[in-house]
Amino acid sequence: MEKYKKFLVLLIIVASAFFLSILYINKHSVHAEKSSISKEIDKSLTYGETEISDYVSGKFSPASHSLFVSLAKESVPTDGRTHYLRIETVEALKKMLSDFSEKHPKIKIYVRSATRTYNDQANIWNSKWNANTSIKDESKRALKILQFSSMPGTSRHHWGTDFDINELTDEYYLKGNGKIIYSWLKENASKYGFYQPYTADRKQGYYEEKWHWSYKPLSSQFVKAWNNNFSGDSVHKLKGFFGADKSLPMAELYVNSINPNCF
Repeated sequence: MEKYKKFLVLLIIVASAFFLSILYINKHSVHAEKSSISKEIDKSLTYGETEISDYVSGKFSPASHSLFVSLAKESVPTDGRTHYLRIETVEALKKMLSDFSEKHPKIKIYVRSATRTYNDQANIWNSKWNANTSIKDESKRALKILQFSSMPGTSRHHWGTDFDINELTDEYYLKGNGKIIYSWLKENASKYGFYQPYTADRKQGYYEEKWHWSYKPLSSQFVKAWNNNFSGDSVHKLKGFFGADKSLPMAELYVNSINPNCF
């Protein structure tokens, strides 16, 4: 009889352990399923109503996009023109500018360039192309423009995460108010998610731009999305960009030659 009691107790213990393991597996299966669903939701929220390939190449209107807001309506200081950024970027930017203003109430940081569409960037490219006709070699002319300007479809300004401030010359940030602004941003911008993508320590790509800042929590995703979804059809059609066989690798070089902290 005693043997049967021990066997029964052992059987109950084994059965209980089995039941608990089933519960554990089911719980984690549900959790994994929810995580998968969350990733799909996050993916859809990242690009809103725009296809990924169109989004990363700037082929949409930020003025009518559900994930973008006007800086003027959000009371973000600008150069007086209409600018748009992603909602998340603006919220972080407002906090950063508020803290800077508290520290330096007499100095103003303002946005002078924000989201640009593919067509906006094409206008910039074509304007600079026509302004550099003295450079007869088309490849050299393109490289001259690429010192500071992206080819349409390859600009970080397409994403709603990147913006330019105050003055578009590095010299401005070496003295006076410009130096105060840049020094503060270098020390504090990362606390709000902002980084300078085009720093002086890079070996290739665009020249340094002390005025250009990027919201990493989103832009780091869009760099990957650009690499996964950009076909190169846009840059193939542009004048002087090395021919169809070389244009995409060159575009990839410029998109990816950024401050490592921005990835």
